[in-house]
Amino acid sequence: MQLEKTVDISRQTNRSKCTKIKCLKDILKESQHDSSTSEDSASDEEGVLQNSSEDTLTCLRTERIDEEESPAEALNQYKSLSWISQASSYPNPERTLSLLMQTKVKETNAIESISRSFSTSFCDTDVSALSLRKTDRYAPSNAYIEEEEKLQRHHSISSISMNNSQFMKHIRRRSSTRMKKSQSCRTPLPEAPEDNLFAEQNGLLEKLVSKLCFNDEFGSIDDDCTVEIKSIYDILNTKSGLKYSLLKDIILDQLLIAISTSKEERVVRTSVAILSTIITANRSVVDDIKRKGLQLHDLATALKRNVHEAVILIYLINPSPAEIKTLELLPCLVEVVCTSKSYKVDFTSLLLTPPAASLMIIEVLVTAFDYETNSMHLAAISSPRVLSGLLQVPRKDNLDEFISLAAILVKCMRFDAKCRKYLSEFSPLSAFVSLLWSNQKRATTIALEFFNELHRMPRSSSIGLLEQIQKQGRMNNMCALFLLTQNSEPEYKLLAANLLLQLEVLEDASVKCIYREEAAEAILDSLRCEESPATQALSSFILANLGGTYSWTGEPYTVAWLVKKTGLTSAHHRNLIKNYDFLDQCLQDAGLDLWCSKIAQRILHLGAPLFHALEKGLRSKIKRVSRDCLIAAAWLGCELVKGPDELRHAAAEILLQTIEENVHPGLELEERLLACLCIYNYTSGRGMRKIVNLSEGVRESLRRLSNVTWMAEELLKVADYFQPNKWRISCIHSLMMEVGNKSNGAVTALIFYKGQLCSGYADGSVKVWDIKGQTATLVQEMKEHRKAITCFSLYEPGNCLLSGSADKTIKMWQMLQRNVECIEVIPMKESVRRLDSWGELIFAITQSHRLMVAIEVDASRKGKDTLKNKRVKCITVAQGKVYAGCTDSSIQDYTITNSRQQEIKATSKSWMPNKPINSVAIYKDWLYSASSVVEGSKMKDWRRGIKPKIAILPEKGANILAMEVVEDFIYLNCSSSMSSLQIWLRGTQHKVGRLSAGSKITSLVSANDMIICGTEKGLIKAHETCADAATAVLLIFLQNSVKFCVDISSYLFAK
Repeated sequence: MQLEKTVDISRQTNRSKCTKIKCLKDILKESQHDSSTSEDSASDEEGVLQNSSEDTLTCLRTERIDEEESPAEALNQYKSLSWISQASSYPNPERTLSLLMQTKVKETNAIESISRSFSTSFCDTDVSALSLRKTDRYAPSNAYIEEEEKLQRHHSISSISMNNSQFMKHIRRRSSTRMKKSQSCRTPLPEAPEDNLFAEQNGLLEKLVSKLCFNDEFGSIDDDCTVEIKSIYDILNTKSGLKYSLLKDIILDQLLIAISTSKEERVVRTSVAILSTIITANRSVVDDIKRKGLQLHDLATALKRNVHEAVILIYLINPSPAEIKTLELLPCLVEVVCTSKSYKVDFTSLLLTPPAASLMIIEVLVTAFDYETNSMHLAAISSPRVLSGLLQVPRKDNLDEFISLAAILVKCMRFDAKCRKYLSEFSPLSAFVSLLWSNQKRATTIALEFFNELHRMPRSSSIGLLEQIQKQGRMNNMCALFLLTQNSEPEYKLLAANLLLQLEVLEDASVKCIYREEAAEAILDSLRCEESPATQALSSFILANLGGTYSWTGEPYTVAWLVKKTGLTSAHHRNLIKNYDFLDQCLQDAGLDLWCSKIAQRILHLGAPLFHALEKGLRSKIKRVSRDCLIAAAWLGCELVKGPDELRHAAAEILLQTIEENVHPGLELEERLLACLCIYNYTSGRGMRKIVNLSEGVRESLRRLSNVTWMAEELLKVADYFQPNKWRISCIHSLMMEVGNKSNGAVTALIFYKGQLCSGYADGSVKVWDIKGQTATLVQEMKEHRKAITCFSLYEPGNCLLSGSADKTIKMWQMLQRNVECIEVIPMKESVRRLDSWGELIFAITQSHRLMVAIEVDASRKGKDTLKNKRVKCITVAQGKVYAGCTDSSIQDYTITNSRQQEIKATSKSWMPNKPINSVAIYKDWLYSASSVVEGSKMKDWRRGIKPKIAILPEKGANILAMEVVEDFIYLNCSSSMSSLQIWLRGTQHKVGRLSAGSKITSLVSANDMIICGTEKGLIKAHETCADAATAVLLIFLQNSVKFCVDISSYLFAK
């Protein structure tokens, strides 16, 4: 029974609230419909008055009974019915009609009619509400306060007001004409009785809104009531005159007071909801509430108090990006977005929801600021939890919300690579596809950015995405993209062409398609346009990767895929190439070659115009344009080699001469390999005789690449077959780079890792350098070791880097998001002197010259002795074997798979003390060792005990401390001259020069025709060999000429 009573009371309460609001709304609506005035008889007026009295009494009794009030309250209500007796003394209708007809003041008539209408409706709303809560900021005007005082003095007048709509309609019919004429009057007469009534109605309306905002039942007000209040405001908004402006101000003032001063969440929530509804329908109200002093801080505070509706007001007010940032709303906005599914308040009647408003404000926060600020905001929204919430926010067919979502997702994918994979699985593609069909420019541009960014994924996944797009309306999508290629700005024209061309690959290749030709032409036209560097760069990038692939990070991996085709297998050589993980799964994609073939066929169909555009791009002064065109020429060549000889011959005629320029030393290794791949493919078949026309410099460059790729070696064999050549080796070395400082001590170790130079120092620090041309930029510095770093080595599992130190540890490093980070520490019993690895095994030489192998046991690594009967000084690992140089001048061959040990160089039997083997190096199938003498021979000859074929004695009595073998040269650092490198020809064993380092050389490494040394003063110096033999000959000629001139001058001076 108690539960039923509670439910019944709740229903009656809600009915009462809605009745009060709708009554006021009805009266306002009736006041809108003005009709011509007619005069009725006095008897009719009396009948209306009597009926009004009876109806009002009946209404009042019914309302009291429905509310089930106590007997004491009922007694008080009956006592309040004294107004019936007062009605008998009220001026009779006939007299009232006479007075109205005789009055000539238009303002008075209007005020009388309006005030009676409003006071009648307000009497129904039971204005015994709580007292108003006022603040100085929202204080009403002095005139308004005076009218409130009048309201208190004339409260009895309001109780006399009638509550019957028939009576009010009768009065309004007679006064409507006069009221229309009086609306132009803004100020009522100060002493007229109607002023009191108007003051009364203002006070009543104020109390009404106050009660709606502050009573205990308002927290549960339903959406209908919110819309009803908005309707009342709309009706007032259609009226002109000061009276209606004041009534609107009363509503706004009370709502603002509630938002700024109330400490109850339900009060603030409902006030914000009402105000949002009003502003949504009438944006001009924003200026009114700003003028009244609304502070964004109040709304931000409400939002932080879990009043999610406040975000709608913040969005509608449209603050500047700087103001939004100052409010620090992002955590609250994220919470609104993430809880959008479980949001309890239904705002279906609003044009905007709190999650949608949050979405649009987040768009501002991630797009309107500098890179650092945007990145900080993106870091807060890039998690799967937030992305899931963002994807749920836009409502169906709401264009603006999907535009904002697409803009945010584009930024997220560019910021965090992990977002792309998540979005490819859960994004509502159909909604984003519909943006391509929109007539709004912003919608189409954002959609193009979104799809082009999303497509930067492994090729098989990208093809799956294209198939999903195709299912959304194949011809409609292609038609929309075709129109965008015709009508968009240059940048978006290219994005549309890129997407259109890839979608067309899914179609039947045998059918001639205008879309294909238009898309390809759009890309080539932009590639030819040197007047717009940005557009040219974008077109070359698109063309370079159309036939290739991307990793999930969004990085293009077309170069890595092509370099693998050249036979690049050595870990050392792979780590000379920047930014590629050769173990990435995208390079194992089985469908990549088929995709490349399909799209190449469509582009090669353009013929000579394509090759001329590529040739122009290859000659571009913009480095990235020429590089991208080289990439495009390389993957097109993979299909061109399968095509007709005529097409391949035409391509070779146009492109080959320009491509040859990229083979020479001094360029990045990947560029040299791509040029070699192009030459190999473009000269196949009948074009093989074109190899004869290769310059001497190109031949020498190919010879230097022969240790890196088998393609270069094959090209040299063909060239020698058609035209034998006696090689002239360039011995000229030039200083390419010098960098470093003394703060970290000596440079004790050097290695290339992920295309960057890593240097270890005597204080235990590691620095990472980015080398571009003749400059080196420090990109990272770490200090994880407590003592000097003694050595580096590559560790292929996981593409890691190893560092050994005097602090008795080996640290494992990995490139994570472009930063080198320590991921594992391997403790050792002694200081580490040398390191190398094979598979999962790590080989280390300790301070006591023991060779240890670190084996993983139970998720930890433990050292195990190898070659227990030998003291090891240096090692190198190749082809599953460890070649160890020992202190007794012997060389041990240790097979890793079966632990078999063989001595391939015995200890010297001379009476002289044995010199330790300080260095061993492998070049192709040759093994070189260095002690006091350099010896070299093929590895099979070493095993047979055959005398070495090469023996170099640099200086008598000197030990060779370090050795590097690079292509044609052997570089030696001897104890007799520790600050310089001796240069010896590998083939003839002739000394051809010396390179000075300026101070003691403490580390040495070779890479891509460069020799790099570190010194005890902390400097790093890099020298490179001359790129062209012809240049070398010229330099030698000039040197000889200078020497000849000096000799002649000396001779003449002597004479």
